[in-house]
Amino acid sequence: MITRTPGILGGKPCVRGHRIAVHRVAGWWKLGLSIEEIGERLSALTPAEIHVALAYYHLHQQEIEDYLEGERTVCRGLELTLETTSNS
Repeated sequence: MITRTPGILGGKPCVRGHRIAVHRVAGWWKLGLSIEEIGERLSALTPAEIHVALAYYHLHQQEIEDYLEGERTVCRGLELTLETTSNS
């Protein structure tokens, strides 16, 4: 139920049939959201698909953590750019 397709989300692992990356589900999980709460935010996914994404995360934790860290780095860079622009 997890696929990788070149050209779709940079080839990152996604839930089959959706453009929702495993690291997106894992990120919500790490913030303390329940399966039901993740389902409310990612309403296209069934609870079973959320469980599959979390199972993939636990089996490939370092890979998914690397994707999450990459996104955090990009966000920090954007925040700095916005701060610099607003202070000019």
